[in-house]
Amino acid sequence: MIPYLKEAIGNLFKPSVTSKFPEKPVETPKNYRGRISFNADQCIGCGMCIRVCSPGAITKTQKPVEGGQEITMEFDLSSCTFCGMCSDFCPKKTITLTGDSQMVELDKNNFKVSGSFIKKAPPKPTPEQLKKIAEAKKAAAEKKALENKVTS
Repeated sequence: MIPYLKEAIGNLFKPSVTSKFPEKPVETPKNYRGRISFNADQCIGCGMCIRVCSPGAITKTQKPVEGGQEITMEFDLSSCTFCGMCSDFCPKKTITLTGDSQMVELDKNNFKVSGSFIKKAPPKPTPEQLKKIAEAKKAAAEKKALENKVTS
């Protein structure tokens, strides 16, 4: 009992070894993988992030709107493992992992990150463009037929 009392009294006069969290925020280390940040304005909707997400934490919904599709990407942080694969494979780097380590939420439904954007439909070709495409296909077919005659 005496050695413990001696240690306790000695620790009263030493500086604290723990961080003073509420007054001084915790600094995260370099390359820390925290909360997901999604920039919907740059997203092209390729779905590569969905394919590489092993826990299936990313969902994509498409809704037709005038002039294209409204695409909504939703990231469920309650099932995310924060591996960073979605960020690594995103071709436009619209998904990043922040240094935010304080992710306490009482309601599981509020623990989501989402973003929506409109993907415009491709323009319809004009009649002149359709005619040129048909002519190009016809020329390619004739060329192939001529090559087949030469080789046989």
